[in-house]
Amino acid sequence: MEMILNENDLVVGARFENGTIQDYVDDLRTYGLIRIENSTANWFLYNKDESEADVQELYKKVTKEEHFIQDEFGEEIVLFNKTGSKTNEEFIKTINNYLDDEMGTII
Repeated sequence: MEMILNENDLVVGARFENGTIQDYVDDLRTYGLIRIENSTANWFLYNKDESEADVQELYKKVTKEEHFIQDEFGEEIVLFNKTGSKTNEEFIKTINNYLDDEMGTII
């Protein structure tokens, strides 16, 4: 996985063999986009106790529509607006790999 950096050398996404992942694609910086081959999904991290108000509002909105949530010990990975044939599990696995790689870059 090759990290994508912004002008301040902060990680904002990554390229991998069959796709890309971005941290934020909306003006409020609340959710990202993942693409694997011809499939896409929006995603964000959510923690009931620690997420900002705008993320709390997004969570309420998204959970009323089609979505998928993977709970990672209190922090949830939320997928929505999924298109294509890739499974939710494939998206979650790639997001987890990205987050693990991103944390390794920070340490």
